[in-house]
Amino acid sequence: MRVAFFTLPLIFCMLISVSPSAFSDTFTVREDDGNRVLVDARLVGEGQGLMALERNDGRIDFVPQQQILNREIGPGPDPITGAEMISRLTEKFGADKFRAHTDGSYVIGLVLSEPLPKQFEAKANVCLKKGATFMKTVEKVFLDFINDLKIETDKPRFPLVLLIFETDDDFMKFTEEETGGRGLSAGSILGYYSGLSNRLVIRMSECHTFETPLHEAIHQQTYNRGLLHRLSPSPVWFSEGIATGFEGNGDKINGGPLRVSSRYGKGAMRARTVDWDDVVADDKAFRGDVLAGEAYAHAWSIHWFLVTKYRKQYVEYLKLLSQKQTLQVDDAKTRIDDFEKIFGKRVGKLQSEFPQALEQAARKQNVSFGDKTEHGYSTSQMNLAEVHMTAFKTQRDGVPEVGGTLRNMSQIRPMSFLVTVETDGGTYAEWFLANVAPHKVSQLPPQLARKPMKGSPGGPSQTFRVKVKTAVPDSETGKAWQRGQFPVPIWSGN
Repeated sequence: MRVAFFTLPLIFCMLISVSPSAFSDTFTVREDDGNRVLVDARLVGEGQGLMALERNDGRIDFVPQQQILNREIGPGPDPITGAEMISRLTEKFGADKFRAHTDGSYVIGLVLSEPLPKQFEAKANVCLKKGATFMKTVEKVFLDFINDLKIETDKPRFPLVLLIFETDDDFMKFTEEETGGRGLSAGSILGYYSGLSNRLVIRMSECHTFETPLHEAIHQQTYNRGLLHRLSPSPVWFSEGIATGFEGNGDKINGGPLRVSSRYGKGAMRARTVDWDDVVADDKAFRGDVLAGEAYAHAWSIHWFLVTKYRKQYVEYLKLLSQKQTLQVDDAKTRIDDFEKIFGKRVGKLQSEFPQALEQAARKQNVSFGDKTEHGYSTSQMNLAEVHMTAFKTQRDGVPEVGGTLRNMSQIRPMSFLVTVETDGGTYAEWFLANVAPHKVSQLPPQLARKPMKGSPGGPSQTFRVKVKTAVPDSETGKAWQRGQFPVPIWSGN
């Protein structure tokens, strides 16, 4: 479904263009071990005792200023091509576990958990091309929105990389290494865009709905088309607000920033710990697992409200943000002042206007904020599995009978799955599926969740949670499972 945007009156039109410097320099850098190296890079920011050097693959390195011994200004180096990017990524991940495809500005890479048998190469290629098609669709809907605001953009300087990790374990390991454990925990992240590497990184299971790739791809578009500078003090609420404004259905994108989001609208109205003043003044709420839910809901609500009700000021504010440079620092007062000067009202006053505007728009767009819950029913997506589980009934001793279905969300090959349902009473049920073809749905026959977990005190149960482990059938783990060597869940007390 295409989203219709309001036409912006000419008096409100402003052209925003942030063109990168055409020059790069050669830096003499003293490394931590005392050695001197020559680095060809573009200086994109200075501050906090650091210099931000942009390499020819789009990566930004932070170098302490005292370690820059000399800077020789000159042209180049030119950004690398898509083929060159694939060559570098293949060297990093290994030719036996990496497949890639390039299309226009995009490089789609698939990081495998195990070497891929020849008969599955065609499916891997289809997965890569599907990813490229999706990224180009994201580009189109993003530019439709930006062009409607009469905002000028740049073409990406570097190949835009999407890395798809076949297994959650490899994704989380890579995420921990790349983020250094900062921000949300790797287990809570389905995908992310890195401002340092300029790459979009996701789990393969997210290619089923493309919800996370869509969100992160909007970030990549925002920072590669001149709207915002990477690693600048542009507030997180703005970048997250514009990204949450786009929603998809499978590989289709059926929403835009003018569309009311049932999910985020409901979250914003129910938020109690964080408010608009908090996220406008500071980014801290986005960095922890506990407060992030409310912070993201407010990010959507602020962005939606401003772009729909304060269009002229929104464009002026974006122009201001586009001028903020890499490594620049803004304190809370500056952020609040920037916001309130342009929008002409206090943050809290704007938040008080939001509920009525949201309610009116939701009625016009036929959007409901009602809850749809089913007791005893669970839908989970993890480790390449989509699991629908139902607790059918509870026995006299408090042990539930559970069962359901599992879909293999792999795009390329059969997988083995070990599924457990763990109850709050310290018992569990278990299913082993040795070989499930891509996209195939398998039954999880009903059984009583009465096996004791390690360290369990026993007792009746009221709730349950689903966990899934995944392995390639011919891997060491897959073969161990086929021999009946299953790990026993450990009771954690909750």
